[in-house]
Amino acid sequence: MARPNRSAERRLAILDAARGVAVHEGAAGTTLRAIATAAGMEPSGVLYYFDGLDDLVRELVFAASDRFIETIRTAVATAVDPAAQLVAAIEAGSTGGLAGDESRILYEFWSYGLRDPALNDADHALDRRQVEIYRQILDDGAATGVFRPRLDVDAVAWALVALEDGLVMDILAGTKTRDEVVTLIRSVAESMLDVELG
Repeated sequence: MARPNRSAERRLAILDAARGVAVHEGAAGTTLRAIATAAGMEPSGVLYYFDGLDDLVRELVFAASDRFIETIRTAVATAVDPAAQLVAAIEAGSTGGLAGDESRILYEFWSYGLRDPALNDADHALDRRQVEIYRQILDDGAATGVFRPRLDVDAVAWALVALEDGLVMDILAGTKTRDEVVTLIRSVAESMLDVELG
């Protein structure tokens, strides 16, 4: 019987501790010492598993991005037609990252990408992954006549992702409710696609 990989387990435990610190303390409070304390370790112990705080933050953001995309894909996979898939994508893209704090983590560390090329690449990759989900739905809907795009499908997909990106900040800041954001994005989608989403 193979032994469990303690190093991988320890890295995951440290990342889980970092996630908790990031959610409760924000980016400014996400220090090596705070993460080590939450993980029940000394900072030097954390450095045995990660090359430093920047490395740990990258892993945290990459993991949050993957979980967020998986939430959207799962929601879309349960929908039966392009219109329902579009509604599912909008709802999951706007609110699906809130329950697991993926959205909070991604927004807390977004500005780090201005200085860190790896995080900047991760942010652009996340956008492209979301756009690809929308593009597939929109192509299917246009092919079957459900959607009548008033703009290029690619432009619609990017616009919807940009709306989500901007409006999720309002949910996190408490200036808009989830329902207000979802309703607004659905209304814009209806206008761009000449469709009633119900």
